[in-house]
This record gives sequence, C-alpha cells and structure tokens, in this order.
Amino acid sequence: MKFQLKNTIVVLALTALFVSCSNDDDSSSVVEGTTGDVELYFDNGVAGDALILGNTYTNSNNESLTINRLNYIVSNFVLIKEDGTEFTYPKEESYFVISEEGDLLTVHLEGVPAGDYTKVKFGIGVDQQRYLQGESEQQSFWDLAVQHNLTWTWSTGYRFINFEGTYTSSAVEGEKTFQVHQGSNSATDNYREVTLILPTTARVREDEMPNIHLKTDANVILDGTNKIKLADNINEAQTGSAIMGGENLISIAENTLQMFTVDHVHNGSHTGHRE
Repeated sequence: MKFQLKNTIVVLALTALFVSCSNDDDSSSVVEGTTGDVELYFDNGVAGDALILGNTYTNSNNESLTINRLNYIVSNFVLIKEDGTEFTYPKEESYFVISEEGDLLTVHLEGVPAGDYTKVKFGIGVDQQRYLQGESEQQSFWDLAVQHNLTWTWSTGYRFINFEGTYTSSAVEGEKTFQVHQGSNSATDNYREVTLILPTTARVREDEMPNIHLKTDANVILDGTNKIKLADNINEAQTGSAIMGGENLISIAENTLQMFTVDHVHNGSHTGHRE
C-alpha cells in the first residue's frame, strides 16, 4: 500500500512538472500579429575597464587619456531572425543619442513583431539619406543632438562621435587637450553599420521584452585596427590635438566597426534590465 502511494505521488509530481514545462513553452510561443518591445543597453568601457569620466586610461600608443566626454549617435536598427527575416525599425524613429555624461544609455524600440531574433544591425552616425531629407524632417532629433554636442552647423551636419578630454604622451611636453569629432563631410561619408550576433536568442513577445546588453569600447576609436596618435595631430600652438577631418576620420570610422560587442541578452518582463 505504501509502495503504491509513493508511486502515485511520484507520477503526480512528474505530471505537474510536465504540465508546468508545457505551460512555459506555450507562454513563450509566437502569437502571429502581436508585437513587443526591445531594449538595448550601451555599457561604455575602455579596453575592458568601465568608463568613468575623469579617469585616465593608457592605450597601446603609449598615450594616457583622461576622458571627459563620450557621446555618439546610433541609428537604423534592424532585428534579424535565424532564417534571415529582417524587421527594420521605422526610419523616422530610428535615431538615438548615447551619452555617458547625460546618462542616456538605453535605446527602446516599440512595436517590434513578436519573434525570435538572433542578430541586431545598426548604424554609427546619421546616414546621408536621412541628412539630405532636410532640417525640418529631423528637427526634434537635431535639437537633441545639439544638446549633447553632437552637431556642427546644419551645413556641416552631425558629429557621429564626440570624444574629448586631456592626454599626456612622451612625444609632447605636459598635458594637452584632445577632441575627436567623427562625422561625414563633403569629401567622405563616414557613416558605418555593424551587425552583431546575439549569444542568446532575443524573444520578443507581448509580455516579454528582451534587453540586449552591449559593450562599447571607446579605446578602439584611436587604438583599434588603425593606430592614431594624438601627439601626431597636435596644433601649432602645442596646446592640444583636434581630429575633425581628413584621412584620420576615415581610419576612425573603420575602427568603430570593432567598437561594439554583445555581452548578453536577458529575456524578461517589461521592467527593463541593466547588469
């Protein structure tokens, strides 16, 4: 009798576990025609260390940079499923400022079709198609970019990256200022796009919002595939280095293709997630 009772309890427990697992599977299935949200969190760092404004970091160029500003524009988000199906976020809503000093670190995408996504693609900066639509078509984003020092004049357009601070180098005497303002100009289009593979599938559901945690490495701006020394760009007055045009910006644009990696994906509720 006791043996039968124990067997009955085991069967009931296994049945409950099976039903529970089945319910979990059912709740995570894709309901056609529904949408959800996706959040991307940009975690800024420098060569594996957290970026703390005012801290000093030494790169492989033997230059020590004290970083006071890192702001940049990300745009044109596309989510890609395993079978290659793409969802392109509406272009007029797909431009965002990431600012370490302004504590703008999150991109929130709404109305994404429910599905399982394995890649994310986005631009660094503002593409020429959008820019050439004119100021009136992008006034609200232009105003936001102005607030975060990510514009020149309208005729010269956006700064895609604003990277500033001070530095020391054995090649110059004393501490100097530096400014790296990456953008397009009349000679070159320095807008770039990156595609990143997600280590875990991002499940978009009505009641489930994936948070894609990206790592941004500011070090590669000057110390990536292309090595750019600030000391080689010092001004005539020997007060600082400013990189705002020429071949260096093309090299920096290529470096930024290695600037972003996906750390992890958290599939959870609509409360957001940062860790």
